[in-house]
Amino acid sequence: MKKIPIIALLLSVAALVVALTRKNSPDLTIVSSSDAALVAEVEELRERLAALENADSIPGAKLPGAQNLERQLEELATNQQDIAELALGIDSLGVLETQEREVLNAYKVLMNEKQPAWERAKQANLLKRYGQFDQQAIDSMWKLFSNPKKPNDQAAALLALKGHVTGENRDDVLTAMKREVEGGFENGRLRYFGIEALEPLARDPEVREWLTFIAQNDPEPKIAGLAAKSVGFPVKPGASKGRK
Repeated sequence: MKKIPIIALLLSVAALVVALTRKNSPDLTIVSSSDAALVAEVEELRERLAALENADSIPGAKLPGAQNLERQLEELATNQQDIAELALGIDSLGVLETQEREVLNAYKVLMNEKQPAWERAKQANLLKRYGQFDQQAIDSMWKLFSNPKKPNDQAAALLALKGHVTGENRDDVLTAMKREVEGGFENGRLRYFGIEALEPLARDPEVREWLTFIAQNDPEPKIAGLAAKSVGFPVKPGASKGRK
C-alpha cells in the first residue's frame, strides 16, 4: 500500500493551518516566527513528497514481483474471509456442531469395551466416513477380535475392520475362519464378514484358496455367492448380493 496519499493529506492539513493563521493575523504582510517555521516545514514535506513520487515513477524502484505479491496477499485475505463466512453460514444451521457431536459419540462408543460388540462395530462406518477411524480405533477392534466374549464378537470386529486387514494380520482371520468351517459352518455372520474383510487380499494364494473353498462348499447360498464373487467365480442362481 502506498504512503504518498497520507503524506499529501498531511501537507494539505499543514497548508490549511498556515492559511488560517495568516487569515486571522492582523497584518498579512507580517509573518510571525512560528508561522515562518511552519511554512518551512511544509516546504520540506513538499520536497520529500516530490522525491517519493519521483522514486515511485522510476522503473525497477520497487522490488521485483512486489505488486504481484500484494495481489496474491489480497486474494488470500479475500479467500480466507469467504471461507470464514461460509463456515459461519454452515454453523448457523448447526451442521458442524452436529457432525462433531456425532463423531465424538461414535468414537466413545467404539472405544468403550462395556458397550455391546455390535454397537461398537457399527460406529466404524461413521468414523471412516469422516476419517476418524484412527489406529487406536483399529487396535480396539483387533482386541475385540482377539479376545471375544461372545460367539458373534469376532464377526462384529470383522465388520469394523473391513478394509484394514493386511498381510500381517490376515493369518489371524484365516485361523478364525478355518476354525468356524471345521466347527460345522455354525456362524454365518463370522464367515460373511470374514469374506468381506479378506476380499482385498483375494490375490494372496492362501486367501484365494480359502475363499474358493467357501464358494464351493458353504451351505448358505448368500455366503457362497459372496465368496465366489470375491474370487471372480460365477455367482450361482439364488445367491444374494448382500446379507440381510
